[in-house]
Formats: sequence, C-alpha cells, structure tokens
Amino acid sequence: MKAICRVGLVAVLALAVVAAPAWAQKLTGKPVTVTGRVVDNVCVWPAGLKGESHRECAIGCDKAGVRMALLDEKANVLYTVMADAPFKDPNAPLRDHFERMVTVKGTLYTAPGGQKILAVQEVKTAQAANPCAVKNPCAAKGKAPAANPCAAKNPCGAKK
Repeated sequence: MKAICRVGLVAVLALAVVAAPAWAQKLTGKPVTVTGRVVDNVCVWPAGLKGESHRECAIGCDKAGVRMALLDEKANVLYTVMADAPFKDPNAPLRDHFERMVTVKGTLYTAPGGQKILAVQEVKTAQAANPCAVKNPCAAKGKAPAANPCAAKNPCGAKK
C-alpha cells in the first residue's frame, strides 16, 4: 500500500512540474488608454452599490484590502487593476478617484480565460461630456446660434 502511495505522489509531483510552465506563462501586454469608473468588486456586483453615495464604503473596502477595478460601462468591460511593478499597492494611484470616472494609461494583459488585467501607470480625472462646450450646436442644422446652448429649451428652435 505504501508503494502505491509513493508512486501516486511521484506521479502527482511530476505532473505538477511538467504543467507548471503552462500555468505561469508570461503574458505580453499592450499599451492602452481606458476611461471608466473606479469600482470595488465586493459591493458593485452582489449589492449593486455604486456612485458617489457609495464612495465611503469603497474607501472602507480599500482599507480592508479589497482590490479596486476599472469598469468601462460603454464597452461593458471590467478591468482588474494591478500595480505596474512588484511590491506596490495596486489601489494607490486610484485612491483619490473611488466611484468616479477616470482615464487610465497603462498596460493591458489578457489572462487565460479572457480576464482583462490593467497595470496602471497614470490616472487622470475623466472629462465629462459637456454639451455646453460645443461652439455652435445649431450650425449643422442651418439655424442661428443660440445664446445659451445649455438652455432648457431647444437651442436650435422648435421642430416643425
């Protein structure tokens, strides 16, 4: 019986040594710029908690060691965030931006199984779409420019 156990143990160890390189394949990344909302994985999925009202909870999750993620809601992609070097806190560059929109520059890795992993190098507050930034929203419609493109009424005149 002991001989069978030894043979089984040797077989398992040999399999682990042979298969280990497949598990630890080096991934090659590509430089990317991604815009999304910084979320914590503990509350956003099971409880649906998000937004500015959830910010304090996200800070608490960070203090408890929860790794944050970047959610690109337009593309419906969740990026797991990692540091860009060993022994660095992956949440550090995101800490001022929990539950807010950011633009992140970094390196994107796709792990076996399709998981998206983003090594963060630079984080900036994302610029929100601003309809008031348009110089003349009516020019394309052949109408005169409105005094205030952000007025509650249609700045390009009533539809006929």
